[in-house]
Amino acid sequence: MQLGSDLVILSSLVTILLSGAIGVYLFRLWRRQKTRLMTDLPLVFAITTFCQALQIFILTLPNIGFIPQSLELFRIRSLIIGGSVVPVLGALFQIWAPKIQRFHNKLVLLFSAYWAVMALFGATEDFIMITTIPLILIFGFVMMATFIITWKTGRLKEVRSDLMIVSIMCGMASQILRIPLLASIFFYVPDILLMLSMIFTAVAFGNPWYRKDLKTKETTASPSEIEIAMDF
Repeated sequence: MQLGSDLVILSSLVTILLSGAIGVYLFRLWRRQKTRLMTDLPLVFAITTFCQALQIFILTLPNIGFIPQSLELFRIRSLIIGGSVVPVLGALFQIWAPKIQRFHNKLVLLFSAYWAVMALFGATEDFIMITTIPLILIFGFVMMATFIITWKTGRLKEVRSDLMIVSIMCGMASQILRIPLLASIFFYVPDILLMLSMIFTAVAFGNPWYRKDLKTKETTASPSEIEIAMDF
């Protein structure tokens, strides 16, 4: 049991550090773009990973005995998780439903209102998780389908889409297993899966293979071609 608790704390600390680092990197990447949109994937995942780092930090505080666990604390975490999901929803609407763009803002607001009501007024932690986790899984499946397409078509070369698929799968498994394993001896498994998800995300967006290929082309490419290739 002590080993499991130590694994939860260790994996949480790694997740916090990785999430914060990824968020900073992606936000700077987005800032360097000549044309910046609120639905750009670098900004979407920057917000998501910042929120991830914050909610895991709050989750870790009771685990290390800094503050007591409470339903109010869980509500705060749930709101932060909702903040990480909203940008993903906006990006998915932009990718998969551009024809109903005039309804995007209303749908996002409707989702945000639903999430806030569940997080603030849900009677128990289990109820809040039951009413919100399925939505996370649905968006996860759609995002995974998006990266499967970019992987198969060779688009979005700046990101390792195959690693993002694995990352999303780990993240979804973490959400699915959290409730069933909460009271078992394997309660630490969802936290380890979440840590693995962030590791795959870091490698996918860092993409050293793409950077290496880009450097090999710099000697033959014109300055304008290099600038376009780096504009992500």
